[in-house]
Amino acid sequence: MPKYTVIYNEDAGKNDNKSIAERFQQAAERLKRSTTLKATSSRQEALDYVVDHIDQLDTVITIGGDGSINTVFSAFLKAKKSVKVGIIPGGTVNNFAKALKIPQDEEAAFDTILNGHLLAVDLAHTEDRAIISSLTLGTLADMARYVGQDEKKKWGPLIYLSKGIRQLIAKKSYQIKVSTADGNHVYRTRFLLATTTNSVGGFTNFDTSASPADGKIHLVILKHFSFMRLLGYISYFLTGRFRDIKDVDQLTAQEAEISAVDSHLKVETRIDGDPSDQLPIKLGVEQGFVQVMVPK
Repeated sequence: MPKYTVIYNEDAGKNDNKSIAERFQQAAERLKRSTTLKATSSRQEALDYVVDHIDQLDTVITIGGDGSINTVFSAFLKAKKSVKVGIIPGGTVNNFAKALKIPQDEEAAFDTILNGHLLAVDLAHTEDRAIISSLTLGTLADMARYVGQDEKKKWGPLIYLSKGIRQLIAKKSYQIKVSTADGNHVYRTRFLLATTTNSVGGFTNFDTSASPADGKIHLVILKHFSFMRLLGYISYFLTGRFRDIKDVDQLTAQEAEISAVDSHLKVETRIDGDPSDQLPIKLGVEQGFVQVMVPK
């Protein structure tokens, strides 16, 4: 019989995570399933809790968006062990949940956890942090930095598109090197995206070749920016038809290292919308490392 541990941030946004956790507990207990609620006040507290109790946990339930899932997966990376995961989407974008077709509706998400089936998904990561949906640098990283919570709630994925176009026009390019098993690739680019799913910024067709269970990191690099091709870039963002755009290059790899050609240049990255390390950065994938409850 499954035993659930619901981990939620009691201070996150305006969502009543405690109330959601209690409603899930009631639904689980109607099926005679044990449920423990664990409130945390920070990412670090939640991460430490999972690492310290990994051998006692059966199924971890997260409430929130990609950041909440990232915390749990990062704990698995640190512990070098995983347990089953259930997801109650509570963020604004919810890329990972959408990629797995996990319902955004609360009651339907409860039912998926209680009656769905397990899917083995990859754990993409840097040396010390999981990547649930994406790693970005350049324009896309700056785009996420300047999008506020209120804007995300009001406009949804469209705010990313709007801010992205503005940043794409204004941002200077970086010269970077991407090293994979296929060799070294040097680009002067305004943005790079490393993704593990088909959903980025809430757009579920962003990269239709990417799957959370294919054992690959998918890298998309804008090699050249042309204002005249702006409509093509928008089409790419909405449909994922990157093969139709000559200015875009795509790489897939199990491992990759991204570095700035000028080692003195500070290039920041963001993982799942949150600040991460500066370049250089190493990426890897543990295939099928985590089992997630998904709809039947």
